[in-house]
Amino acid sequence: MLYEKILIMGKTITGERFRPSDWAERLYYTVASYGKNGRVIFNPLVNLKQEDNSKCFVVDVELQNKSPMIYDFLVDFAISNKLEMRDQNHNLIQI
Repeated sequence: MLYEKILIMGKTITGERFRPSDWAERLYYTVASYGKNGRVIFNPLVNLKQEDNSKCFVVDVELQNKSPMIYDFLVDFAISNKLEMRDQNHNLIQI
């Protein structure tokens, strides 16, 4: 199955809320870069979203081609923390 986007949800596969509460923002800044003037440059292939009363981290699968290390880091983060992942149609996915 082809995915356009992967939503890393703010809850575990057992339904528990993932902590800390600012996990998505921390992850967002982790995959950002910094310009010559010191300003943060956010990766256009990732975003934050609110879904099902919790934060989620949205990964465009094009990131796998453009920045495979960042893509692997994000997917590994979700797997390591047993976070629920969904596709753009909200279907549960396992990678």
